[in-house]
Amino acid sequence: MDAKKTSGASLMTDGVISFLAGIALLFLTGISQSAIVLVFAAYAVVLGITQMVASTGEREEGKGTGYLTLLGLYSLLAGVGLLFFLGSPLTTVIALVGAYVIITGIAEAIAAYVYRTEMGGYSWLIGSGVIRGIFGIFLLFNTGVALSTFILYIAMYAVVEGIVTSVFGYEVRQQLGKYHRQML
Repeated sequence: MDAKKTSGASLMTDGVISFLAGIALLFLTGISQSAIVLVFAAYAVVLGITQMVASTGEREEGKGTGYLTLLGLYSLLAGVGLLFFLGSPLTTVIALVGAYVIITGIAEAIAAYVYRTEMGGYSWLIGSGVIRGIFGIFLLFNTGVALSTFILYIAMYAVVEGIVTSVFGYEVRQQLGKYHRQML
């Protein structure tokens, strides 16, 4: 299994899931706070699983897997942890989501910098990290918003993040194709 192929596929999967969740939230008016927490928790769990799957591809190639394994585990735990806050006040949920998004954004930006010599399109990953960081900070400073506004924020973020992550995954897979053609 090729690490770039696995990483590219998992990134594209993450992006599509994020995009579809964002579109669903835009059209599901009247959704409850518990439902939005469930959607975000499910997103974090799926993201964590795909990141850990991608880390297995890197492990098979003898590369370091610390970043993806740690980020995948964090996403998985954050998603499961959010389930314990289903009945919490909206301000608590918004703060938790904001903190999650900031941490994953910083991790993505660092990973893009570290892996910049190994992968094409790393600027998309930096962009994704910056988008996450800005969105997380925005949430932390706006915890008093109404539920409908919070849902709109999450939906817009998910759509943009989905597009950026999918494009980055595509770039990774394209780079892999070029590499294989050069080897022939």
